[in-house]
Amino acid sequence: MSLILLVAFLTSTFSHLTSQIQHNASRMSVFQASLSVAILASTVGTYLGLLNPNPKPPQQPGDPDERHHHHHQKQAPPQQHADSIRWMLLTHKHTPKFVLLPLALLSLHLAALSYYHPHIPPSVLGHGAQNGLSASLTTWSASTLLPLSAIFLAGVPLRLGPYRSLGKNFTFHLTKPDQLKTTGIYSRVQHPSYTGVVVLVLSNVALLARLDGVLSCWVAPGWHEGLRAVQWVLGPVACCVFLLGVWTRVREEERMLRAEFGEKWERWHASTARFIPHVF
Repeated sequence: MSLILLVAFLTSTFSHLTSQIQHNASRMSVFQASLSVAILASTVGTYLGLLNPNPKPPQQPGDPDERHHHHHQKQAPPQQHADSIRWMLLTHKHTPKFVLLPLALLSLHLAALSYYHPHIPPSVLGHGAQNGLSASLTTWSASTLLPLSAIFLAGVPLRLGPYRSLGKNFTFHLTKPDQLKTTGIYSRVQHPSYTGVVVLVLSNVALLARLDGVLSCWVAPGWHEGLRAVQWVLGPVACCVFLLGVWTRVREEERMLRAEFGEKWERWHASTARFIPHVF
């Protein structure tokens, strides 16, 4: 339902922008319109890439099948393995919604800034003029082309591809799969979905979280100056914490797979890259 509402909301916004383009074609750049659409589409793609394809079914105490299911899960070996993602509540069905709320808001605002550029109304610009909103983030440039390309060409495919390939075995909570997948993309790389999530997160940060970008329209000048003074410390620290979290989850998954599949996993692990073929 949340996905339907999101798509409907972004579709409505896209329809509005399209209508405005038709009525203001003489002063509206096609390039600016395409950037606005690309920004909105990247948000939809990011949401799809963060959505749990197999959320844990709700408990139904009166359902015999549910009782059998929970009894089986209780006895299953994978439940004994560490699962930091579940511990941090990142497997909760509502987590993607909370992640998306600020992302969608910033994306819609950046799409509007790009749409109106270079004649951005004060109501849309906010504090951007005082804080030095960069035109490189409201026009087609390396600052927008690179993160958008990474989202569309790497981030989204590397998430949705494994969703489809693994099917019911792709879960956010650590669960033993019914088989060790070693074909398709998994014949070349062990953790494509983690590569995808890193690309999605870092690309969206580059597009939406720069202090000379859409955030400059929201932050009061006094606070903006303070944030600029510490951004080169907070940014790398946040990035390291995120990457450490991903690495921790990868190691937990590998320990579980080694315990469950033994020598078969060892051979596959030794012959394929973790994240990037022939690189890492």
